[in-house]
Amino acid sequence: MPNDSLLRIVTFNTLFGGHADDGLGPADWWDAQMAFLCSLRPDVLALQECNFFDLLGRRRLHRAVADLDMTRGFLAEANSTTSDHRFHSAILTGSTVGVVAEGSDRARYHHVLGWANLVAPGLERPIELRNLHLDPFDPRNRAREVAPLEVLAAPGRLSLVVGDINTIGLGFPEPDWSQLPAHLLNGHLRAPGQGEGSDREALELLDRAGFVDASSRFGQEDVPTAAFGVGDVPRRQDIVLVSPALAPALVGYRVHMEPVEKGMSDHAAVSVDLDLSLLGRQE
Repeated sequence: MPNDSLLRIVTFNTLFGGHADDGLGPADWWDAQMAFLCSLRPDVLALQECNFFDLLGRRRLHRAVADLDMTRGFLAEANSTTSDHRFHSAILTGSTVGVVAEGSDRARYHHVLGWANLVAPGLERPIELRNLHLDPFDPRNRAREVAPLEVLAAPGRLSLVVGDINTIGLGFPEPDWSQLPAHLLNGHLRAPGQGEGSDREALELLDRAGFVDASSRFGQEDVPTAAFGVGDVPRRQDIVLVSPALAPALVGYRVHMEPVEKGMSDHAAVSVDLDLSLLGRQE
């Protein structure tokens, strides 16, 4: 018998929106990605690297909504990078989830922050969702990017912070960075003079604010989610954080490796299940 109070959230970096040639080319991975994501049966889907989803009346966004049998989609349009990429992000919702507000912020983000306030069965207040794709090059900027999010961990606020944070999750073992070329190290290590090892300041700030890393509730802090390419260093950088008020609803967390194993993306997908009935009546 289905549990009407169960909500599944999935986050996934699509690798140039499922298209070759940085998103300009054929849809080499699109069909496989759509079939895979459908199999997860998400109620809420947060996507990153939705390249060219803005073109032709947001055609790719609407195609994704249809292919995934979702109800609606919101595209957060990203800044142009120095190589003229625009890594948009998207939030898609299914029929059991309503949206009371949505928007985006490019001003303080390297790419973009997409957000939506969601109405879920049995709750009298919305779940505040933030879809992140943080700066891959500048750890100090990542810390600035997450700074405004700390208020979402305030008592009583039902909040989710998800996405590709481009830094290593707390609790993940320190990698052997000697595998990575020198010109890529600055995006991952602490600034010179601040000690050795990985920079994790963005997540340390959110942890101190009170957010709960869903992986830690299920003993999976050490399971990598990204950077599986030759010469790269696998790490957990696709995250789901929940506010203290929402944390009691966490009943499931899983890293789905099919996109990596089948060559659809350099990221795994991450899903969490929330049983909203465990929250009781929200005042």
